[in-house]
Amino acid sequence: MFTTDATNDISEESLLEGLKAHEAWACERLIADYAEMVFRVCYRILQDEQEAEDAMQETFLTVYRSIDNFRGDAKLSSWLYRVATNKALSMLRSRKRKQGQNIPLETDEGDELPIADTYAIVPEEFLLRQESAALLQQGLEAMSPKLRAALVLYELEGLSMKETAEALGISESAAKLRVHRGRQFLQTYLTQHLQEAIA
Repeated sequence: MFTTDATNDISEESLLEGLKAHEAWACERLIADYAEMVFRVCYRILQDEQEAEDAMQETFLTVYRSIDNFRGDAKLSSWLYRVATNKALSMLRSRKRKQGQNIPLETDEGDELPIADTYAIVPEEFLLRQESAALLQQGLEAMSPKLRAALVLYELEGLSMKETAEALGISESAAKLRVHRGRQFLQTYLTQHLQEAIA
């Protein structure tokens, strides 16, 4: 019998077998291993602690209910990222609709990227300013949900572009485009606020 002791290594295959057998230890271990990650992703997208808690609970409920459909084509963590991101984005859209806000429409067509991905460069002196973290947060909040999710997964969670694409359920080229556009948006937003701050 497996336990949830952190020192007890459990392979992903064994964890999946336990989850599909609806073993209590597997459910407990899933939460112990992934709750922090799921909450972090939800919070970075929603920027609200209570909503992030709700999205996290919905994520694990969805995983429990759908575990039999998980074929193992991707890592369990990639699937959790995808479910958590979808839950958080759904809640964000619902919140914006209730507030009467228009949700920016984003497509993955149109702009072509250079072969080598370009990084949006933000002036170093700005990043060192105390208020930079708050402005970065405001920039993420002003961004469309799709771009925000891509940046959260790739830039903040440190996923590879392939993992980001898997988590979002899109092609790698589409994920690259969203990250690129998100960087451009954030660079423009921060540059404008930097100019206002030093004016």
